[in-house]
Order: sequence, then structure tokens, then C-alpha cells
Amino acid sequence: MRGFSLVEITVGVFITLLLLLSTYSIFILSQQAKKRFENRAEVVQNERSILDRMARELRQANNIVTTLPSSEILFEDGHSNLEGGSIQYLRYHLSGTDLYREVRYYYFAPDTETHVYHSDTGGEGHSPSVQVIEDHLVGEFVSSLSFSGSGTITISVTFLRNGQTLTLTSDVASRNAN
Repeated sequence: MRGFSLVEITVGVFITLLLLLSTYSIFILSQQAKKRFENRAEVVQNERSILDRMARELRQANNIVTTLPSSEILFEDGHSNLEGGSIQYLRYHLSGTDLYREVRYYYFAPDTETHVYHSDTGGEGHSPSVQVIEDHLVGEFVSSLSFSGSGTITISVTFLRNGQTLTLTSDVASRNAN
């Protein structure tokens, strides 16, 4: 009976090690690809939710104040003055690469509690003053923001994160706009 020689055993061990290293490398690469895909999917979902929120609020807008096209938008909140509520306006704007949602109202001094329309004029032809209620960060890594159109408004948001660019666009037809 003849056994394996030292050379044959060494070659067998070497081939087995190569197969194991190849399999391990493929496993590591697939895990890295999976992690990149999951991170990308999470980023896309977060960015999509930002665009969906803007589109939903714009769809309910009573009046678009901003002249389009523009890199920001101001509009009358369609929910604020329902059932006797006060008149409020929403503004989406960029500060660097951060996207903010601002809630504001207009008033005539000294009565800061009575909200008026942005286009109202006081007894002496004065424009109303503005009070910002909140200005919250709603998105990061935004490299550009644009609003365009009339009737149907096109929102375009470009995100730049980790060297990857993603542009999302949505067309919104306002239900309540004057």
C-alpha cells in the first residue's frame, strides 16, 4: 500500500487554503456590497420621505407666495386656517447643505396675536410684520433645491452624500391654490 508523498500533501493543503481564502474573500466582498446597498437604500428612503413631506404640504397649499422658479418656496398652509385656526405660512429653504422647514405668520403691530395674510396692507399702506414660529432642520446633504412651474409645481432636490449624487423630482398639483 502506497501513501501520499510530502509534495502531494503540500500541494493538497495549498489548494485547500487557496479555495478557503477565495471563498472567504468572496464572502467579505458580498458582505461589504450588502452593507453599501443597505446604506444606500436607507439614504434613498430618508431623502424620499423629505420630498414626500414637501409634496404633501404643497398639495394642500392655499396660496403659493413665491414667484417660481426659485430655490426656496413660501406658501400658505392649507391646514392652518381650517375650522377657525390662524393663518400660517410654510417656507422650505436651504442653509448651506441643510434643508429647513419654517413656519411663520404675519401680523400688524401692536396686535401680534391676530394673523393676517402676507399681502394685506395696514391702515397706512404698511406691509405686515413677520413672526417665525419654528425653523426646523428636515434634511441634510442637500446640494440643490428648486421649485418651478405654475399650476403644477415641480420640486427637484439633489442630495450629495459620500460622493454619491441623487436627484429626486416630484410634480405636485395644488388642491386648494387660488
